[in-house]
Amino acid sequence: MTTFKHTQTMNSEKSVPDSLTDLSWSEQLTLWSMRYWSDGFRQNYSPYETLREAYSRTRCPGALMALDNFLSLVVAGHSRVIDIRCLCCEGISEDEWCLLQSLALAQSDCGGQIKEMLSGFLEPATARVAQSVIIGWAKELREGGLILPLRSRVLETIPLTHVVEGRGITLRVYTNPQTATLH
Repeated sequence: MTTFKHTQTMNSEKSVPDSLTDLSWSEQLTLWSMRYWSDGFRQNYSPYETLREAYSRTRCPGALMALDNFLSLVVAGHSRVIDIRCLCCEGISEDEWCLLQSLALAQSDCGGQIKEMLSGFLEPATARVAQSVIIGWAKELREGGLILPLRSRVLETIPLTHVVEGRGITLRVYTNPQTATLH
């Protein structure tokens, strides 16, 4: 079991909060942003104007680009279906907790386990790249005053998956081989 030490760790009576109202303002905004972006992706609409306004009002405009960069990586390099719920869902998925706590770890300069946390749903190469992107996102949030708390009881429930390196690669063909051009 990995132990995380930090002075801002929240210990609540509930083992893992499962309601948006149990979250801090920073967690609520971050989770809502992930869900809104994901909903736009699923429903094929642009979420950017609404997200831009939300982050501008919280004096954290750089977080939108960081959010977009990270979630674009997730879309491009996921290894399984990721449970980012709809906007009206009251519960919080394990994957959403993993993302929230990865951001909290990055803000606390305890980012050594982020790659292993993200490896539960990202391809190994994507997890390596995503670690630096999520650290940048966490920095943008922190600079805007949006501090996500570390929650020790939540962290204990997140399984760590070690990134396996050197296993070879799998190529996925996304284009018609007859029309592909090599440069």
